[in-house]
Parts: sequence; C-alpha cells; structure tokens
Amino acid sequence: MVDATLIEDVLSDTNLPVSKGSPTPGYTFQDALRATDISVNPIGVFFRLLRILFHLAIFALWWLLHQVTHTDKEERQRANADKFKDMINQLSGVLIKVGQQLSQRPDLISPAYCDALANFLEEVDDEIPPEDIEAAIKRQTGKSVDEAFARFDWDAVGKASVACVYKAVLHSGDEVAVKIRRPRIEKLFAADLQAINWTLHLIEFLTIWRPGMTKNFRLELRALLTEELDFKKEARYQELFRRYHNRRKKWKVTAPRIYYKYSGREVMVSEYIHGIRVSQIIKALDEGNELFLAELRDLGIEPKTIAKRLVRSRYYSFHECPLFHGDPHPANILIQPNNRIIMIDFGACGVFSQRDRNLMWQLNQYYANEDVANMVNMVIGIMEPVDPVRGIHQFKKDLIDAWWTGFYGIKSNHAAWWERSSFWLWLRFFQLIRKHQVPIPRNVVRMIRATLLYDTVAARLNPKINVFKEFQKYSRGVARRTRRDIEKCAIRQMLLGPDDVNFLKAQQVADVSNGLLFRLQRFLDDPGFNFMSIAGKVYSAVRALVRAFLLAGAGAAVTAITVAVLYATGVVRSNAPMNPFRSDGSYTAVQMLILVLFLLVAGLLVVYGRRVYLRFGDVDD
Repeated sequence: MVDATLIEDVLSDTNLPVSKGSPTPGYTFQDALRATDISVNPIGVFFRLLRILFHLAIFALWWLLHQVTHTDKEERQRANADKFKDMINQLSGVLIKVGQQLSQRPDLISPAYCDALANFLEEVDDEIPPEDIEAAIKRQTGKSVDEAFARFDWDAVGKASVACVYKAVLHSGDEVAVKIRRPRIEKLFAADLQAINWTLHLIEFLTIWRPGMTKNFRLELRALLTEELDFKKEARYQELFRRYHNRRKKWKVTAPRIYYKYSGREVMVSEYIHGIRVSQIIKALDEGNELFLAELRDLGIEPKTIAKRLVRSRYYSFHECPLFHGDPHPANILIQPNNRIIMIDFGACGVFSQRDRNLMWQLNQYYANEDVANMVNMVIGIMEPVDPVRGIHQFKKDLIDAWWTGFYGIKSNHAAWWERSSFWLWLRFFQLIRKHQVPIPRNVVRMIRATLLYDTVAARLNPKINVFKEFQKYSRGVARRTRRDIEKCAIRQMLLGPDDVNFLKAQQVADVSNGLLFRLQRFLDDPGFNFMSIAGKVYSAVRALVRAFLLAGAGAAVTAITVAVLYATGVVRSNAPMNPFRSDGSYTAVQMLILVLFLLVAGLLVVYGRRVYLRFGDVDD
C-alpha cells in the first residue's frame, strides 16, 4: 500500500495548481489524502468506561430504592425514566445516539422511558460556546461570522448530540441553516466506541456471546457514527437524495439545497426550511389534539397522505436511488403545506448493490403475494455470505414460523398500529438473530433500521396503512414508467432512425455473438468433447474394472481350493490355532495364502485403477 504522506510529498513537488474558486476552502486535496482515523489514549478510554459504569451503578441503586419507596407503578417509571435521561445527557457522546434509537423501540423499553428519551430527538441541552462557533466558521470559510453572513442568530434553533443548527442570512439574502459540529466530539465518540469495543470483545472472550457475533455490529456502529461526524459526506448524500427525488415531483419529497461554498467537514450550510416536524403531528394524533389537527387541515396537511408518500419514497430510495436515508425518525422529517415532505439530517445513509436491489424487490414481491417462506429465503440471500454457524437451518425454520405469526397481524383489520407494519417481522428477526447468534452484514442492519423507522412513522400517522399494498402501487407505477420509456424510445427510433447509442449497443451485441460462436466452434471441434471417444473411454473403464474383479474372484477361488486341499490331505490340521503368529513368531500356511491373496487383489485394483486414469487422459484422434 502506498503511504498517503509519500503521495502528498510527490504532489507538493509537482506544483499542482489550486483553484482559487474552490467551493470548499476548508477542505483541500491534501486533506483528502490524510488518514481519517482518530487516535485515542487507552488510559482515557479506560477512565471513560469507568465513568459510564459508575453512572450506571448509581442509576441501578436509584432504581432499586424507588422500587421500595414508590408504590405507584406509573409514577415510579416516570421518575426512573427522567433519571435515566439525565444520566445519558450528562454522559453525552455516543450514549445520546443510543438514547435516540431506544426512544423509537417500545419493544425494548417501557413507554415511560420512550417518552423521556424522545426529547433527545428534538434537542440536547448543551449549546456550543460562541468562540468555538467563530473558530469553526473561520477554519471553513476563512472569514469571520460577520464577514461570511449578513445576519447570524447565535441562539441555536436545533441542538443535537453531534452538532447545533443556527439560523443565518447570506449576503445574497438567502435564509440558511448553519450546522456546526460540536468541538472535541470526535475524540469523545472515538473513546466511547473503543470502550464499547473492549466491552464486546470481553463478552465474546467469555463466550457469553459466540466469538465474532458482534463484529458486524461494531463495524456498523463505527461507520454510522464516523459518517455523522463528516458533514462533507452528509452534504453529498443530501444533494443526491434531493436530485433523485425531485424527479418524482408527484410525491413531493425532497431535501434542502446545499451551499457548497460554505460547507466542509465540520460546517454545513443549507437552505433553511420552515415546516412542522412529524414528531409534532404524531404527538397531536396520540393526544387527540383536534385544534392542532384542524390547523393542519387548513394548511392542506393530511397525515394519511404523508404516510403513503413516506412508504413509497422508501421503496423508491431502495430500488431506484443510489442511496437511502438511514435515520428517518420523526424529528428528521418536516412537513410543509399541501403535504410537501422535507427530509433532513443525512448523516447516516445506506447503499445497495444491484444484487441486493434485486433481492429486495423479490422480497417485497413475496410480501405482497403473502409468500412467507420465500420472504425468508430473500432475507437470508441479502445476508450472504452467511458464516457457517451451527443452527442456521433452525434459524430459518424459526423465522418462517415467527413471520407467519407476524403476517396474521398485518392482515388483520383490528391490529394495533405496530402490528400492521413490518415492525413485528423485523423485531422477531432481531430476536432470533440474538438467539441463534447469527452475524449479519452492515448493509442489512441499515436496511432494517431504515425500514423500521419509515414503517413505524407511517403506521403512527395512519394506523390502517398496509405497507405491502403500497409496494404493489409503487411497483405498478414502475411498470408504467418502464413501458412509457420503452414506447417513447421505440417511436423515436421509428421516426428518426436508430440513435448513435443503439449502433454502439449493436456493435457490442455483435462482439458478444462472435465470442459465443467462437466458443461454440471450439466446443464442437475440441477432441476433448468427442462424445464417441468419451463413450469408448467409459466402456474401457467398465471393462477394466470388471476384469479386475473377475481376476480377484478367481484368485480368491484358487486360494479357497488350495486351503481345502491342505485340510483334506492333513497338511493343515482342522484344530490348528488361527493366531497371526506361532509361538516362534512364524506364519501359518493358511495365513500366508490369505496374505498373498490380499496383496494380489490390492495390486490388481491399483493396476487397473491406474489404467482407467491413464485411459481418460488419452487424447483420441
């Protein structure tokens, strides 16, 4: 592998010109060559781990104390949930990301904990100090805040675990959102990841979990969090998502425009979006807030329509886009009048290979056709290569049984919202993964995570939604678009003649045809594929083997006759002991004959086996 430092030295010697109009002055070609791994002090990681364990121990004692002193169960759960949220907020770092995900998992924790942790979806308490904001913008743009922006609001409009978002106005008059990464967050995340890594390695070493079981989880968690720290990647993901979804204007799903001139690794400037968070809509639906729902209707916002568009947008992202939003929780979805959907926070995105796209398409087709067994086959296909773990067949059988049970809830008209989505199916999938200790690839984890969030949000907006019927509608739309494209192409070819591209494809087809004809000619002309000679070789092999067995049988018969004659003439007494050796260590006459027979048969088999081998190696004219 070539060292990046060596490449930098070579490039610096070549005096490569640098564009003065670079859209990202805070990120250079040399920066791209440098390693992105963050080194952490093992001693610091150890103390960070001790701090986490200490706070967990304090919370455990608090929980035990409240079990004794509080008799009201709901009050006790609310108090414990608030204490748990405060603990995570104090520890910060990766644990806040964990809290955000737990808030969407009522299957793992009680509703009281979900409600308390849901605050992390909206914002985190701490703000970035003004001097750190000034320094970050200076590093990115080369200008101060006042020079880069016509107006900058120092009060954050959004506070998350990784960054804070500020409202500003460019000198062009555009209203923008300025996302600034928290200072020293990279070191904190790296320490937390190393602490988690050590803990999981210890669990595997003690064989509490099968060795290698957590490898994909650790890689996925590291990739997820490091991507969220790099705003340059996020800007590109957001740009691609916006470009591809703008092609399907009917769905009204898009993302904010990026201002690359001001964006880099730790600062991202994008279009400022005025809208209503889906989390607010869900809260109004759960509480039955008719006043708020009436205001939504006045704006032309219909929760059921939003749910359907979100599900179809997921299918479009999975099957037709180069990436999909990997973290579509309710706080990352904004709604504007007339059901226009704006997706934000593209720090975590996933991609599919063409093979995975085809398997996902078949999986959804089997969903729609109620073919659970083939649904499971497609999921295992996406998971490949699957490690040869014990019980993979039992895992498949248990998953089929579990998914049939979940499928009954999806088909029922009286099931709860979480039973009418794919939520139950993937929940049972993860439970069986843990039970059978089957490792799964990172892309599968991201796909399932995104599917769970999309379907969960859609089901909470519209409890009667059937995600599989929505796939049927989406697939019919894909079929119509494909037919239209083919018809337009055919009409254009008939009226204007073939395009230059078609001539190129025709040449490629001709080249492939010539190659196939050449291979066919070699196949027919090659003596190695002469069927008459192959039949002759098979006949020769059978004849040789038969001859070998006949000769061996003849030898056995001669030996038996010889032994009988020896017994009849008294040379060998019938009561002679059949020990392998006499007392003096010599062989008996009968045993000598049997040994000679064995050597003869073995020799015949070796000789005739070699004759068969050599015969098949002959090249016949």
